[in-house]
Amino acid sequence: MRKKGRRDYRKMVDCEIDLLPMMNVFIVLIPMLLTSAVFLKVTVIDTNVPTGAAAESPAEEKEDLALAVTIRGDYYVVEGRGIEKQVIARAAQDADDQLALALAGVVTQHPDNQDVMIISQPKTHYREIIAVMDIARATGLPSASLIGAE
Repeated sequence: MRKKGRRDYRKMVDCEIDLLPMMNVFIVLIPMLLTSAVFLKVTVIDTNVPTGAAAESPAEEKEDLALAVTIRGDYYVVEGRGIEKQVIARAAQDADDQLALALAGVVTQHPDNQDVMIISQPKTHYREIIAVMDIARATGLPSASLIGAE
């Protein structure tokens, strides 16, 4: 028997979950997110990995001209076998132009050389290395090797 005063709150209800409004939201939301996404242009910069002997001592490479651009905190150093060492202050407004002139001078003196080693310090920013690589390519040195200095 049932006790009086006590109610049974459980009722059986026949219903279905309506997923159509949620699906409509996703149908509108996904194309909006895809069209508002920022698509980055990905480019590839070809580099050469120096051989074991070149990585240990870049000045003792087997080639005639071991052209190297060292990126220091305040200056660039352009040096190589058979060329005069050039120090270019990075604080100058036309430092990139001076570096381009120095590399263009090396290219005119040694037209058969297409290699340049870019030596960077551990705290050198990526954009600075890429800027030097762009300058080297613009002056006729398409083959760049990256070396980390200690």
